[in-house]
Amino acid sequence: MKKLVLLVVCLVFVLGVGTGWATVTGTTNPALFNDWVDWCQYGCAGNQLATPQNFVSSLGSTGEVGLVGTLQGFYNLQQGTSWNGNFANGMGLIYNGVSYGNNPTAIAATLDQSEMGVGAYVQANFYGSFTATITLFDINFQSLGSFTTTGSSDNNVGTALFIGAFGSAPVWAAQFDVIDQFGNEDFAIGSLGLTNNTGTTPEPSTLLLLAPSALGLAGVLRRRLKGVL
Repeated sequence: MKKLVLLVVCLVFVLGVGTGWATVTGTTNPALFNDWVDWCQYGCAGNQLATPQNFVSSLGSTGEVGLVGTLQGFYNLQQGTSWNGNFANGMGLIYNGVSYGNNPTAIAATLDQSEMGVGAYVQANFYGSFTATITLFDINFQSLGSFTTTGSSDNNVGTALFIGAFGSAPVWAAQFDVIDQFGNEDFAIGSLGLTNNTGTTPEPSTLLLLAPSALGLAGVLRRRLKGVL
């Protein structure tokens, strides 16, 4: 099994491209993904789980998920019970835990088999606009490139942003970064989408290399997480 700690310790925020010709194609269309990881396989009980955790997709793909650059545990939440945002009702979530005292950090998934594309629903914890970035990695955990887009956080259930990308080389890991309009990296991802060899792959687009910023919380704002002080 490919270990998330390899990505965490050695190859986080790689500046450069592992495969010289590789590019990524970004998308916000979840219909391009034919395999899904339901985070309620961890129970969706609001518990903190150690980084990393193994997962299994609906079609049997396996991998690990956790926080990048730290061994802090993430939180397994659920829309409508422990998270009041705009994910689909009942969707299981991976939350980076900033509101519970964790340092701001990205969320990453590594795969035990290559995929053509990876994506996830995302939402910032604070209401308002945010910028989301997905970075794909090759088998050596070298960056294939990134795609960025904008979304909005509110409590309109079922309208969460989906961000995904396809690589022109096989994808073995994906990292998600979200920064809200106030500079906070306080966010969660919902269901993870994968595209295997039976899926549809769009043509690659121009490579974008984005270096996520590590910014602290700004101001005292209304949060959507139930039970947060």
